[in-house]
Amino acid sequence: MRKLICLTTLFAALMACNNNQTSQTTTDSTAAGKQTPAAITTHITGTYQGTLPCADCPGMDYQISLFDDHTFTELVSYQGRGQGIAFTEKGTWQQINDSIVSIKKKTDSSSFLASDSKLLVLDKQGKRIEGALASNYVLKPVEGGDRRDLLAQKAGAGITFTATGNEPFWSLDLEARKILFHTASGDSVVAPLPAPRPNTDTLKVYTTPQLTVTIRNTMCTDDMSGLMRPNSVEVKTKEQTYHGCGEYLK
Repeated sequence: MRKLICLTTLFAALMACNNNQTSQTTTDSTAAGKQTPAAITTHITGTYQGTLPCADCPGMDYQISLFDDHTFTELVSYQGRGQGIAFTEKGTWQQINDSIVSIKKKTDSSSFLASDSKLLVLDKQGKRIEGALASNYVLKPVEGGDRRDLLAQKAGAGITFTATGNEPFWSLDLEARKILFHTASGDSVVAPLPAPRPNTDTLKVYTTPQLTVTIRNTMCTDDMSGLMRPNSVEVKTKEQTYHGCGEYLK
């Protein structure tokens, strides 16, 4: 009888221990398999660009920057139409679900699907474009699109226009009363800012004894980063002519 009681007690203890291990294993497995919202959320913020189809032109150069504060900057230029003028628009965007975002503009709205580190332009009904033309609606990522801090610092310092170029690297800043031009080799020009002549919506030329600055309101692509900016810039000194991209801050 004592042997039966002992065996029964031992069996109960073993069962309790086994249940506890099973419960612990299940808990650990569940915790390991559980994904937090941050783990499954598709990365969306960044700058994307591509050439989209255009009904009455060869193509539309398009770039959009989605920032982490849910604002965006859009840059558009129509190839072979309107002298290549670049149009910019700013607004807000919202995340519809894990991978779809919608941007709100003054006249309409657009939506995109984030997929494989790219943005896919959706149709007016918010559906994915299929078929032979689908590849024409893909926007690829480009680095260096978030320049908000740099531009804010320059604007705070009184700079109204800024530009840069490569090979050799150079930079240009226009303030209310002066031009500041620098090159990587150490050359520097600081000159009073004259009135632009000509001075139109699409072309401004500033001429001083040291240099001539030409600003066109045409899309410009940085030849190193690939980032598009709304103004093409030429700086001509007595020794050399420099080309690059720029933008107005105010």
